[in-house]
Amino acid sequence: MKQPSFRQIANKLGLSASTVSRALHKDPRIRPETAKRVMDALKEEGYELDPAVSVGMSKIRQRSFYRESIAWCGTAPRESCPWFEPMFQSAEDYGSRLGYKIEHFSIEKKSTSNFRQLSNKWKARGINGVVLGPFKDQQRNLSFRWRDFAWVVIGHPFEDPALHSVGRDFLADIRRALDWLKKQGSRRPCFLQQKDSSYAYKNPLLLSSITNYNDTHANTPTPCFEPDDQNPEALRSWEKQNRPDGLILPHYPSPKLQRLLQPLLDTIPVVFLTSPNVSIPSNHAYFQPRLEVMGQASINLLHRLLFNRELGIPSYKQSIYLDSNLVAASVD
Repeated sequence: MKQPSFRQIANKLGLSASTVSRALHKDPRIRPETAKRVMDALKEEGYELDPAVSVGMSKIRQRSFYRESIAWCGTAPRESCPWFEPMFQSAEDYGSRLGYKIEHFSIEKKSTSNFRQLSNKWKARGINGVVLGPFKDQQRNLSFRWRDFAWVVIGHPFEDPALHSVGRDFLADIRRALDWLKKQGSRRPCFLQQKDSSYAYKNPLLLSSITNYNDTHANTPTPCFEPDDQNPEALRSWEKQNRPDGLILPHYPSPKLQRLLQPLLDTIPVVFLTSPNVSIPSNHAYFQPRLEVMGQASINLLHRLLFNRELGIPSYKQSIYLDSNLVAASVD
């Protein structure tokens, strides 16, 4: 006997067809008493739900219905990098809307066998797209099976192979930091490297210090300097020679270095390229990287590669650079 339609059952109960459908599939928006009326009526009419449809609808409600998985691989487990969680979460949310499930992996050992093992694991799981990074250090000799997957890398941790990338526009951020320092009255801004900083900060800081020195002809013979908390005399000599009236640092210094720099931090405007996670005075500023946008952009770029079946090392490199938000008491 032909099963009654949702509309026929809905008319009998004085409900809409969509309400009957939602009650049948256990939608939490339907009140329990309404759901019971619908289920009783369906049972009376001999209605049976196709098990395959029931499982599919359950997966959709739980957002566990994916077309395929994407691998996200770095040098450290996700849980050890809580500061990147906004990026990971944004990537997962956007990926699920496109039908992707993101699986996280980490490079436990930099060996050819380990890279091949990861590549084989991804292939066995039907993974075709991989996001690499973020990495704290520059990488060399990553011997993945490049031809088998579509790739997007976070930042610029290696030159070979040349892959599509999504990263932060450090040069744009530093230019904005210099503009802010200038508005605070700084005429001799300087740049401090830090030994424990990521590779990503070092070259932009060095390049920006040279460019600013050449453009402004500031009387700073050594505009970029890396202080050593074991050698305070070297810092004092550098201060005396350059007389900095503004500083740009990768991040808030370690306790030892902070004690060494405290006279400068207390008296001149300072910009940190990352959030210091401590209260700062009004003549300090910092940047908040747009990690959420970075996560979404990486998945969007990888989605295009997968849609067009662009696997392997690309014939050209596409890079997406994102500037950051400057946070300060006196940001114009």
